[in-house]
Amino acid sequence: MNAEPKQIREFGKFRLDTAQKVLWHEGLTVSMPLKELEVLCLLVENNGRLVTKNELIERLWADSFVEENNLSRHIYLLRKTLAERGADKNLIENVPRRGYRFTGEVRDVPHAGFIIEKHTRTQTVIEFEEEEKRREGEEEKKPLLLKISSFPLLLFSSSIILLIVGFLAYQSWRGGTQAPDIKTIAVLPFKAIDGGAENEHQGLGLTDILITRLSNIREITVRPTSAVSSLGGEDPILAGQKLGADAVLEGSIYRAGDKTRVTARLVRVGDGSSLWNGQFEKLRSDEMRLQDEIAMQVTEALRLNLSGSEKNALTRQLTNSADAFELYQKGRFEWNKRSWAGMLEAERLFRNAIDRDPEFALAYAGLADTLVTQSNGVETELAILKALELDPNLAEAHASHGFYQIFHRWNWRQAEESLRKSIALNPNYPSAHHWLAQVLTIQGRHEEAKTAMRRALEINPRSHNFLADLGQIYYFNREYREAENYCLKALEIYPDFAFAHDYLSDIYLKTGEYDKAFDEILKAEKTIEDFRNVPDAVRENRLRAYREKIEKFPQIGIRRYIESRLAGQSPEPANYPVYASYYAFLGDREKTLDNLEKAFEGKGFLTAFVKADPVFDEFRNEPRFKEVLRKMKLE
Repeated sequence: MNAEPKQIREFGKFRLDTAQKVLWHEGLTVSMPLKELEVLCLLVENNGRLVTKNELIERLWADSFVEENNLSRHIYLLRKTLAERGADKNLIENVPRRGYRFTGEVRDVPHAGFIIEKHTRTQTVIEFEEEEKRREGEEEKKPLLLKISSFPLLLFSSSIILLIVGFLAYQSWRGGTQAPDIKTIAVLPFKAIDGGAENEHQGLGLTDILITRLSNIREITVRPTSAVSSLGGEDPILAGQKLGADAVLEGSIYRAGDKTRVTARLVRVGDGSSLWNGQFEKLRSDEMRLQDEIAMQVTEALRLNLSGSEKNALTRQLTNSADAFELYQKGRFEWNKRSWAGMLEAERLFRNAIDRDPEFALAYAGLADTLVTQSNGVETELAILKALELDPNLAEAHASHGFYQIFHRWNWRQAEESLRKSIALNPNYPSAHHWLAQVLTIQGRHEEAKTAMRRALEINPRSHNFLADLGQIYYFNREYREAENYCLKALEIYPDFAFAHDYLSDIYLKTGEYDKAFDEILKAEKTIEDFRNVPDAVRENRLRAYREKIEKFPQIGIRRYIESRLAGQSPEPANYPVYASYYAFLGDREKTLDNLEKAFEGKGFLTAFVKADPVFDEFRNEPRFKEVLRKMKLE
């Protein structure tokens, strides 16, 4: 043969053809993307010498723009491929902020034609080349016909074989570069293993930050913190099945002295296989980088193609203060309890985080989330505006701004714009879809609202809040049986959810099922602290009396009970929408309209639903009712 001998580099149990870009391990071809092979060839050819990041980028991406993060991704995947075949983890040394160095012992193999052909053709072709010289003398003795007929057959066979091998190599390459079939991820609360319940926030705090970061990636859906917070310590596969996730990220966090150590593992739910695992150790003063590294390595393990904005979201600096960061983590832990006491504690912690770092945008967004349901929205708006001033692309702040515009400003257009902006920035933030559904249904756009709420449920299928509010949307659309079904599904998850019981009582009042309505009213009341404080004997006597009336005269009994509730209400703006709905059920025209006007003047929180609520159907032609809607820009 006339071909020049090929130069092969050998290190450990690997052989590398730097010209053809082929790598073997123990005689078998290693399937890997071309770009990783090019990186390896350049490092091996410069064995022992530092190859700077700029040199790598200029040599391998000369005709295109590439960021350092992209180079780091290729290095990570290359290291992973080599490590899976027993290579030293330090084979490719990282020189911080400068570049990389190949540290292995490299040997030149002067002639390896046999080795190359061994893995690109069949044994028949190998034998042909191996014995070529021996047969050269014999060829002269063979008849000319045999020499002419054998060569085309061999050439044809070799061509077919090469095509097959090439196809298989291509398929193998595709399988190696495509992301595993992972579309939905659940990040379970990391287990804190350094000292009891007081440190529980560490694990859930880290989980919340990872969810926040990973949620910015459009290729995957990430279950929100509210969906996973109750599943700490549960078997990851069972938790993943409950959450409808393809993969689960689990781990532990350990603090000792001035150091923090985190272990993490990404597990496929379908078969329990480990897709990635890692160990990280940082000084506590540098703890904020932990979630950056974990999030980046998870995306690399999934082979995700990240946009520039997604890369920035994964690694953006949240705060320079470790103390502020820890306070924020604790605040999110308390906020996710969704209890009154938890909200108050979260507010205190977020304020302390802001004191430590007045430039911490996420802490202002957290504070806004604790204040937004209060009647005075001034401080809520200030917190949101400050968060957006510090980080204009903070999806959580845009969503809170939309929610604020719905219930405090009745600015439906601005609310929708803010919520759609939040979704554009982070399609995986479920509250943005939830609140978008609310502003749509308030305007009577119920089908659009259903679509938005279903998207929220795709992200968090176990949210009792989303299920109940989807039921409310069906109620507003006069689809009472569907409304009932979704509220009941919410109660299967959380039996004491007051809003689901309230929605059911509204549904049953409209359908004339007064005994069921009464039951749901009582169940809702039992979740309210004021009701629990009523002496047992008084409460039971009162309920027994109304129960007897309802059993004998259902409509009269429920009317009497509602009248007694009205008599006990305090004259506060928040109660006027409730008064109006009760008087509407009782058919009291003047009191219904009086309370609607008071609700408008006091900007009662639930006033926003006036147009949508079926309880007011008999009053829609009243001039005073129309005037309220006109002032609210709902007519």
